[in-house]
Amino acid sequence: MIRVPVLSAGFGEGHNAAARAVAEALTGHLSGAFESRVHDLFIEAYGPERARAQRDGYIRLANRFPRLWGCLYAGLDRMPLVRASLPLVRPVERRLNALLDEAAPRAVVSAYPLYNYMMARRWRRDDPARPRLITVVTDSISVNRAWHRAHSDWYVTPNRATADVMVRQGVPAARVLPLGFPVPARLAGRSTALPGGRPRVLLMLNPGRSDAVALAASLASLDLELTVTVGRDAGFKDAVGRAVAGRAEVLGWTDRIPELMLSSHLVVSKAGGATTHECVAAGVPMVITQVIPGQEAGNARLITGHGAGAFGLDPQSAREAVASAFADEWPVWRAWKKSAEALGDAGGARRVADLVARELGVAAPVAD
Repeated sequence: MIRVPVLSAGFGEGHNAAARAVAEALTGHLSGAFESRVHDLFIEAYGPERARAQRDGYIRLANRFPRLWGCLYAGLDRMPLVRASLPLVRPVERRLNALLDEAAPRAVVSAYPLYNYMMARRWRRDDPARPRLITVVTDSISVNRAWHRAHSDWYVTPNRATADVMVRQGVPAARVLPLGFPVPARLAGRSTALPGGRPRVLLMLNPGRSDAVALAASLASLDLELTVTVGRDAGFKDAVGRAVAGRAEVLGWTDRIPELMLSSHLVVSKAGGATTHECVAAGVPMVITQVIPGQEAGNARLITGHGAGAFGLDPQSAREAVASAFADEWPVWRAWKKSAEALGDAGGARRVADLVARELGVAAPVAD
């Protein structure tokens, strides 16, 4: 059995979601030819508690000081700051090297760009011992150059528009593959929600927003079958439950997101990489309630620029966008739905598994 580590980090759910989907696809590929698991090397190097504190610090910065985060993101794009920061994360690099020594993989999939820089320090590009490196880019359109300043044999992008941006940034076109964002196999079917009846809406709340509870209350005032997901914070869940006053189902942490998406007419959420591309895979329109400057800007443009949804950046405008989608026999929703279905599919993870198999000579890639 061929071991293929999949590398991720918790600084944004898009990295973890893509990594899990790739590992799932590899494990099920070719009747068990591959053994694959996700490695969050920050957790493995620092332990869960310290890694969680690092992740929470990033989330607080992005939520509370978005302009500052936007400036930092722009700095990462313009200057080689990632390479310069490697001495600050030596425990992570040591853990990566230990994993590579122990597994001796012939291929590595990375959903977080930092690891590419560490692998470039370990091997020259022409070193025969260097494993093939496949980088899964989790941003759409607004691609930070930090993704490709370190070498990778292949860059997998969520869509053609993102691939075109990377080529314009100087990445050789032959190394950029628009295979689609890796999503869970459970999203392989398109949304079954048909027009008519009470609209089914999934609201994925970000507890870091100061107006999150007001957003839930605003949507609950509409005539909807509303489901609200709130994460693990029990106090936040109680506050949302009081605000919607029995007019919505409120869920804490749940692993039912793919099923909820597939049964919904509309998803209301921030423009996170995982959520945006899972909606695309499911063919479900979005109303976008928050855009973190930098990596999420392109995700938002993917949806709104292609007419697959709209912005609703405060509780009132989100309510108006949702209401307009379902007004007067739903013409707005029908147009959004058609556009969402045209943006992509759920085959990205399988295509990455096919690429790994081809690179290792296990099987030819499966044609789409």
